[in-house]
Amino acid sequence: MLPRVVISVLAYQLAATTWKEPERYVARCSELGVASAGNSPSSALANLKEGTELYLENVMLADDLIPIKPFLQVPLDNSGTES
Repeated sequence: MLPRVVISVLAYQLAATTWKEPERYVARCSELGVASAGNSPSSALANLKEGTELYLENVMLADDLIPIKPFLQVPLDNSGTES
């Protein structure tokens, strides 16, 4: 199984999978079908984040539906329960 990380893009938290190809590292967001590459895992993830931002911005400009829901953070009070 490939390692997965979470990337934050605009108001979304997306899962990303990274792996090594013969000449580069690849990062892919399966929720959106966006992929990118780089010389290291971190550069592949940075390139994926940039590509995902561009994808989401273009979808919003075209007034299309984004196929995922935005991530909403619920603030916690000092007792650790939802406020």
